[in-house]
Amino acid sequence: MIDDTQIKVLIVEDDKVTIRSIEQALTKAGYACIPVDSLEKAKGIIKKESFDLIISDVMLPDGTGLDLLDLVRQYLLDIPFVVITASERKELIQDAINRGANDFLTKPFNLDNLPTIIERNLHRKIMEDKRNAPQRASVLLKAIQSLITALEAKDSYTSGHSKRVAHYAMLMGNTMDLTSKEHFTLELAAILHDIGKIGMPDSILKKTASLQEMEYKTAKEHTVIGSKIVGKIDELKEVAAIIRHHHERYDGKGYPDGLKGEVIPLFSRILAIVDAYESIISTRVYRKRISEEEALQEIKKNAGSQFDPQLADVFIKTIQSNGHIEESSISDPLNNFNND
Repeated sequence: MIDDTQIKVLIVEDDKVTIRSIEQALTKAGYACIPVDSLEKAKGIIKKESFDLIISDVMLPDGTGLDLLDLVRQYLLDIPFVVITASERKELIQDAINRGANDFLTKPFNLDNLPTIIERNLHRKIMEDKRNAPQRASVLLKAIQSLITALEAKDSYTSGHSKRVAHYAMLMGNTMDLTSKEHFTLELAAILHDIGKIGMPDSILKKTASLQEMEYKTAKEHTVIGSKIVGKIDELKEVAAIIRHHHERYDGKGYPDGLKGEVIPLFSRILAIVDAYESIISTRVYRKRISEEEALQEIKKNAGSQFDPQLADVFIKTIQSNGHIEESSISDPLNNFNND
């Protein structure tokens, strides 16, 4: 059984001797290891389980480790990725770097060095997170305000919805005792979570009837579009990942990537709940608002399937303890950044 405190490593290698040796060395060093021997198995497991680091051979029986690297980076999962290769070709190494590889192991390698390589990459990630902490606030604020202005010009309801979602997200953040940096990241993600709707046709965005199948497929693209827009700003890479995954479901049946459980970023799981709640209690052109009590029952009913059950419980208790919130009491979140 894997201890929740252990560093969890995915090993992707088709050579039985190599994968067994790596697993034994890392297990001895105190890491929790999940070994798989094909690209297809690795693709399946990264949607269902979260990992602290991935080690993958380049050559696999059904593809390459770089294909897996592409998929991890496409999902915007912030996981250090170590490539194993028997080749010392500079072109291969440069290609892997360009695609987002963090480190390399050249066969044959000393198994005793593996824990050091893992710790080096985990430490590097921690340092990068610190460097990417909210800085150059005025530049960020101008970029965010430009995006919000563009969204308001496209659809005023979506903008108001995002501000209300940010308010509920902050209530959750207070309950969960998030750090100031985490508050900042969550609030930005909440404000910008629907920014991808800028790219949606008005015929879909403002349609009062049910969407047809192709229209719904187009509407779902807003998570990917939004993450690409926000991801162009270096300081918002983490926010981009949260936006991409805020419509994933805890049971793996969401979109765009079908991620499951705790593989879905924590703040995406929070936004999934507060976004749904705010939508339920809001008046829409095609239906009247539903009461807060009924909305909380809906969240509770879908805990464990659509929503993270622990976070759903936290959210319900948060809303119940705060009571009814008047629209007029919800401030513009951008004012908070102006004061930071």
